[in-house]
Amino acid sequence: MSRWRVIVGVATAATLLAGCGEAQTSPEDDLCVRYDLLTHQVSVLADLDPTVADADDLSDSAEQVEDQLDALQAVAEGQLDARISALRTSLGDLVDAADAAGHGALEATRPLLEDTVDDVNEAWAALEQVADVKCAEA
Repeated sequence: MSRWRVIVGVATAATLLAGCGEAQTSPEDDLCVRYDLLTHQVSVLADLDPTVADADDLSDSAEQVEDQLDALQAVAEGQLDARISALRTSLGDLVDAADAAGHGALEATRPLLEDTVDDVNEAWAALEQVADVKCAEA
């Protein structure tokens, strides 16, 4: 009887291990997972009002969006490069403006912060439009 238990145990283990390879995420799914994470981080940034937000909060949030953008680009296989690049440029401008505001010129740079947040929102809308379609197809 114990011999059959060993055979059944080995067969069960082999079946379970074979299933592990099939559980991998497809590139399209991985793109959509990364896109969802990016969407969340962009919403956190969007919740910050540049007319009253602390410059460090804006900068930190923009950098977190950049981190998620890097993760998305790593799995996008070139499909979103132009839109990712535009968003990355806008985020860089926002970080630069927030850094300038953090050096004692916050009130003077509020209009610049507002403009750069608007640029980020426009670049995000362009990326969002294409990524929504790609993830709806997946």
